[in-house]
Order: sequence, then C-alpha cells, then structure tokens
Amino acid sequence: MVNINFKELNIESVSKSFPGVQALDNVSMKISAGKVHALMGENGAGKSTLIKILAGAYSKDTGNILFDQNKLNIRNPNDSLNYGIKVVYQEISLISEFSVAENIFLDNFPTNSLGVMNWNKLYKDTEELFNRVGFNLNPKSKISDLSISQQQMVEIARAVFKNASVVIMDEPTSSLTPNEIEKLFTVIKNLKQNNIAILYVTHKIDEIFKIADEVTVLRDGQHISNKLISETNEELIIKDMVGRTVNATFERPKDILSAKTVMKVEKISSKNKIKNVSFDLHEGEILGFFGLMGAGRTELAKAVFGYDKITEGQIEVNNNIYKSFNTSTMVNNGIGYITEDRKGEGIVKDMNLRENMSLPSLKIFEDLFIINRKREKKAADEYIKKFSVKTPSSERLITLLSGGNQQKVLVSRWLIRELKIIILDEPTRGVDIGAKTEVLSLINDLAKQGLSVLLMTSEMNDLLSLSDRILVMADGKISKEFYRGKVTQEEIFKASVN
Repeated sequence: MVNINFKELNIESVSKSFPGVQALDNVSMKISAGKVHALMGENGAGKSTLIKILAGAYSKDTGNILFDQNKLNIRNPNDSLNYGIKVVYQEISLISEFSVAENIFLDNFPTNSLGVMNWNKLYKDTEELFNRVGFNLNPKSKISDLSISQQQMVEIARAVFKNASVVIMDEPTSSLTPNEIEKLFTVIKNLKQNNIAILYVTHKIDEIFKIADEVTVLRDGQHISNKLISETNEELIIKDMVGRTVNATFERPKDILSAKTVMKVEKISSKNKIKNVSFDLHEGEILGFFGLMGAGRTELAKAVFGYDKITEGQIEVNNNIYKSFNTSTMVNNGIGYITEDRKGEGIVKDMNLRENMSLPSLKIFEDLFIINRKREKKAADEYIKKFSVKTPSSERLITLLSGGNQQKVLVSRWLIRELKIIILDEPTRGVDIGAKTEVLSLINDLAKQGLSVLLMTSEMNDLLSLSDRILVMADGKISKEFYRGKVTQEEIFKASVN
C-alpha cells in the first residue's frame, strides 16, 4: 500500500550482479520525504540499476528497501507503484493520441452510475490536481501536441494522482530549454511542499546546487559519498564521481583570430529556419554557437555541411565558392560533421568500433575494390590508443561502449580522412562528467593542432571554457557575437531571447 506519511525511504546494503559484472555492491542511502536527493555518478556507476530495482524492473540480490522500518517486497513494477514509488524516465511513456486527462486517469477513469465515462468529472479532477501541484496545462490537450517538458509534467501528475511517496526523475532536463528547466524546478518545489520525496538523477552538476538538498555519489557500483548540498562543492562532487581531480579549464591561443580564414559563410538561408547567416572561421579556432531550443543551431550545422540545401547565399572553403552543394562536396573539402543524435544518426548500432570508424573512408582502405581489413584495423587501433577509447578491442560492438567513448569513435571516424574542419552538434550530450572532460580536452587539443571547430552546444560551461568566439542565435539568425573572456552567462542568455 502507498505510504504517504513516511519519513524516509531507506536503501540498506543493496547489491546486484549480472554475469561478469557487479552492478551494485552493498549500496546504502536514505531519501527523506519533502526533500530532493540527487544521485550522481559516471555511466556504469550503478545509477540505472538502482533506479530499476526501486521501480521493480530488476530484483536485488541482497539488502533491504524500507519505508522507515517497514520492509518493502518489490517483485515487479506493480509492487513498486503500489508502494508509492514512481519513475519518470527520459523516454516518456504516454499515449500520444490520448488527452492529458485520459493519460493521467488511464486505469481509473471516473464513470457515472451506468459505468459510462464522466468526461466533466475527468477534466474537473485533472484541473484540481494541476492546481494542487502548480501546473498550467489544458486537460483536453492531446499529448502529441505537447512539448517534452509538458509531457514530463503529465508523467509527474500521474505520480501525484497515484499518491506517490517517492518520485524518481531520470535525467529530467536532458531535452529541456533553460525556461522549461526553470518550470520543472518550480514543479519540484511544489512536490516538496506536498511532502513527496524526489530522487533526482542527473549528469548536470550545476542543477543540483539549484534544486537538491542532498547528493549521493556512486562509482563502479559502490557508495562513495553522501553530503548535504550546503556542505559540498562542484570540485568535491566531481572528484567523488571520477576518483580524481578533473581540470575543466582549457587554455586557448590568444592570437587565434589572426590565423588564416578557412571558411566564409555569407548570407545563407535555408527552408529550415536559417535566415541570412554570415560568419567566418579561422584555422585552429573553436567557434561556439549558442541558442535556445528552436533557435537554429542544428539547422545551421546541417546547412553548412550540406544536409539541408541552402536557398540563398554561399560558402567559401579551400578557395572554392559554393552556392549549391551536398555532403559529399563538404567531405571532399575536409569537413566532418557529428550529429547531436549520436544513437539515431551517428553510430551504426550493429557494427563494431573498427567498422564505425572507417565508414566514411572505405576507399582509403581499398585494394582492388576489396577492403584491406588489416590496414583498416591498424588505423582503428591507432585512434583507440590515441584517444584512450575504453574497449578491449576494435572488434567490440559499439553499443557496448559508454556515450563518451562512442563520441571519441565518431571523432576518430572523421580524423582518419585528414580533416580540416569539424562541425560538432552537442558533443557532450548524454556523457558523464569524466568522459565530458576527456571529449572537451580532445576537441581543444585538435584545435591546437590546427583543426577548425564549429561547436553547437546548449552547455554553457562547455561554451565558455572552449570557445574563442561565441555567436548567439535566435529565430534562425545570429543575434550577437562575443569574445572569449569578455562575456557572462547572463549576457549570452539575454542575446538568445532577443
């Protein structure tokens, strides 16, 4: 039964192993009612395993889970829900063709004495629920018409309707704009006032200082630390997560803007949002692009690379002017592109590392129309070593790697071709703090060696720590230009809404 008067959810000495892997090793923590408890750790630290045990998707091997001193017997997801534990996953699980109200009351529709749906009561009860937790949604709206953040609100409303005692949020802001994140934080504060405990799982350290009361860090399946937010700092948390001090400050050449211009983009427009955009890129420069969701960063990246056809303007590269071009044109000019959708558009899931690395460069490895696997493997092994890709071999299936290591493979894919310019769209999305620092360091090192970088990112820390210049986009246009060390986060955000 749901326990709405509990004080703590106690996780005591919980362990879980899979063949060859100890996913959790004697993990303990306490999650208090009316508090936000952040759970952090690198990929593979055990966060997802712990969430799935609490959700009833996995069974624990040893240990106990209790509301105060009452043991819970979570054998399946229904048990978890009946105990009042609700997980809001990254992947939203709503019925897109149903309304907001129908999704919330899905298995408990209000009916009249004849068993017929009472639509007026359905919408009224939904509005009352929204008033209670501070939501601003139309109960009659179709789920498919809502933004991701609004769909998350519906998931949370379902949890409140079910009298959830504990709401677990798994990377809740991964696809949200800054404005949507602030709305989510307001909702979380309302949940706290309703005495609901929140387990907040995230990679974003800056968020936990805004919303969390406590933070627990896991590493390699073990409990490393538990601290009050008021008694810790970002440096200590990162050290607990990765087991070492991480330097996230990157030195950049001071005179980079006097280097040779390698690309000129002049007044380009496309059918996909881009309007009269111009900029130049210098050899070895990291040119950062920032904008809120829908500002046109990704569309600009695709237009420059030739995925999206430009309707006006031109691009000059290698002393060639192009008014009409495709991806092959840009690849032949030494330009590479890494998509923001690593899983959907980047890696080829059923291929190994070697095959993923060599994919755009197969002609380089051809001998009489046959791929020379020995040379292909040698090239892959060189980049695995050079970029410290964590894998037993180049023959390992790429889906078995962490997000950070997959990203290194995608960078290697282009460097095999003697790249001159690389376009990176959200290169650190979905990677943990240790891997993020490695990816950013790799980008910085490559730029120092002369590679020019177009960096599209919504990660403010990445933007400010790496970029030599920052171009802010709004509504498909460049709204402002800033220079390294001469801009604040507030100025960038202000330019992004103009």
